[in-house]
Amino acid sequence: MRSTTAPAGLIICLDDANPDDVVGPIEVMIQEGLRTFSLPIGHEDTEDIIAIFGARARFGVHGAMTGEAIESIREWAGFALAHVLEEGAVAAAREAEIPLWGQAMTPAEIREVLALGATGAMLFPADVVGHVMAERLRTLGLAEHVIPRGGIGAFSATEWMKAGAPAACVDTTLLGDALRGGDLGALRDRCGSFVKVHRGAGGQP
Repeated sequence: MRSTTAPAGLIICLDDANPDDVVGPIEVMIQEGLRTFSLPIGHEDTEDIIAIFGARARFGVHGAMTGEAIESIREWAGFALAHVLEEGAVAAAREAEIPLWGQAMTPAEIREVLALGATGAMLFPADVVGHVMAERLRTLGLAEHVIPRGGIGAFSATEWMKAGAPAACVDTTLLGDALRGGDLGALRDRCGSFVKVHRGAGGQP
């Protein structure tokens, strides 16, 4: 059954996902205890990936969100990360009980996203401002509404979640070249430090 609670801990963003290359890496990460993944909205192989792993992992989406896009994922998506938040998406997500984060960069933009009725803001690209921004947002009472994405490593994710962020997105810092035929043993090794962060933040094993 699809979870309607907001994700906690680490979200692994699979931008290059396709069944031929992604099955092995996802299996390794699930075995290691990382089980929350985000797929590009409208990806042609989403149904195959959900069919293989949907019972063992939680999946959401990222990309441009419209009301129609939200409708297309309402049966299975546990959350949505909007790079573009178009009219109708917030209402559709609320009706479908899909937690929705809209892209923002500054405190003012974060407040604008919250005023629209979104669950929170996805701060992207997070590596531009660094994890020092997390403490600044905490003092403004905003960190708990923010999920950072972009260039997030294990240490940076820890700092964000210490400041109150409910989750953090990771991608190539964890994945490396695993989605392009890279060494799965190396991916498994990299999982170690990320799993500690995930569990420390209350993420489900």
